[in-house]
Amino acid sequence: MVIVSVVVRDFGSHMLQKISELENKSNIKLPVTKKILLAETGTVEQILSILTNSETIVNVLKQTENRELILRDVCIASKKTGETLVKARSRFFLANMPGNIINQIKRKNLGIGNIIIRHELETFRKIIKIGYNSKSNSIFRVYHIIHRGKVAIEIKECFTSDIDSNVNLALDAENSSQHY
Repeated sequence: MVIVSVVVRDFGSHMLQKISELENKSNIKLPVTKKILLAETGTVEQILSILTNSETIVNVLKQTENRELILRDVCIASKKTGETLVKARSRFFLANMPGNIINQIKRKNLGIGNIIIRHELETFRKIIKIGYNSKSNSIFRVYHIIHRGKVAIEIKECFTSDIDSNVNLALDAENSSQHY
């Protein structure tokens, strides 16, 4: 198994360059959908639902907490097929988050993106690292969600190797239903 990663310092205009660096180091060619998922700085649940033409479900697999941190493992799945699209591990730094957000996270009923949107929390996402795991043929990324200048959440997302087939199935279904 080989895990290759690329540190991303200034992800803005250089993200394509960093993805190309990852491809070269890993000796792979990523499809556009995987490039979009690596570079996305909005709500992952939303982009996945658009790419797969299916609502998504966030399943909290495990959540532990102490006075300083909440650790959470989730999988995001297609509501249509039940297939897992991404697995994520999050670290919530409680000192850097509003109490109402912490309370919502503790309920374990919503994904982070929906919590942020529901509470209209002003945040900035900064991608720290992108990578490729040859054993599972999957891509991953690590990013921070920053609130009021401090890291509130650190997330590592691992996208399943068959994410492209889920996207292609959605595209095929949509194309066959359109009449020009």
